[in-house]
Amino acid sequence: MFFLRFIRYLHGYVKFKAQGAFIERFLNLAARDRIPVWDGRKRGAVYTGHTSAGAYRKLRPHARKSGVRIHVVEKQGLPFKRRRYKNRRGLLVGFLLFLSFIFLTSRFIWRVEVSGNERVPESEIIAVLEKNGVTPGAMRSSIDVRGAERRILMALEDLSWIALNIKGGTVHAVVRERDLMPPMVDPNMPCNIVAARSGQIMSMIVYEGQALKAVGDAVLEGDIIVSGITEDRLGQNLFRHARAKVMARVQHQIIVETPLVQNEFVETGEIKTRRFFHVFGWDLPLFLPRKIPFPYHVDRSQRLLQIAGKELPAGIFTERYVLMKEQEVTYTENEAQNMALHTLEILRKTQLDGAEIIDKAITGRVKDGVFVLKADYICDMDIASERRILLSNE
Repeated sequence: MFFLRFIRYLHGYVKFKAQGAFIERFLNLAARDRIPVWDGRKRGAVYTGHTSAGAYRKLRPHARKSGVRIHVVEKQGLPFKRRRYKNRRGLLVGFLLFLSFIFLTSRFIWRVEVSGNERVPESEIIAVLEKNGVTPGAMRSSIDVRGAERRILMALEDLSWIALNIKGGTVHAVVRERDLMPPMVDPNMPCNIVAARSGQIMSMIVYEGQALKAVGDAVLEGDIIVSGITEDRLGQNLFRHARAKVMARVQHQIIVETPLVQNEFVETGEIKTRRFFHVFGWDLPLFLPRKIPFPYHVDRSQRLLQIAGKELPAGIFTERYVLMKEQEVTYTENEAQNMALHTLEILRKTQLDGAEIIDKAITGRVKDGVFVLKADYICDMDIASERRILLSNE
């Protein structure tokens, strides 16, 4: 239906009115000659309908033959609009300038977006992107995408993969962070189970190997708990891959140091605003390409157009670049303590992952301009760690 309306608009059409006593005969004659008439409505002796611009002239002989008077009510379509604006050269020039502007702006990078990062800050990735020429205001043709990807991976060791996708004037940097895998021992390689931490064994389950310690024994870090060397019935040594779960009560200490005076990035109060007109996946910039000084952080918002309460795939996208600068910041003891407690919670989740905390004691004080937070934990955790047995011929 839309395609049909579009074709009619290209060729032009008119809305006409017919009056007379023999409207039906008039319409029958038009139908016999296959003259297109649509959206017809009859009220009394008056009939209104639509026909193509070229077919309207063919209706006149049938109107005279039927004793019906017809006249044009409204003209629609591209031919009539073109005729209306043919003497307005300024509109044509403006349209051509607009197309030229769109063509030129499509050759520049207007926005850089980063996704897929969790541990690596977005500001750090954007800084490396800018060093490699991927920055707002750069020419699209000047960016060596594959070369930039390789250099960025070399600069950011915490990334295992990056893809730079350029769509219109936007660079989408999709990253994947490197997984920190624990060291693994080949299951076919002989190994012992040693204590990863010092503590007292509370429970122990041996899956493979010979236990050298028992429940209740105290062990030091590095002590062998389960040996991978066993004897068979003939007294010969067998080398196996020992496996066990050893729960022990251990003491663990975490120390966090937070200086009262630190160099940090703070907002300068200066804000650069950029707006885009977003339509059908394209972002048309409403500003001139100028480089924004780094560092900054970006706030993005959008306002989509609506018709009858339904959002359209078009609207205004706004980016607010809040400029920042590095300066010396002094914290009070309470502020430093809160920062240290936040860091302590992160370290606890990392270092005591899976442990059951039985008791804890947290103390803090200021020493030489640094707030020192000390946390002592007593917890139950699995201290079994696999360690390879080195044979004499290796």
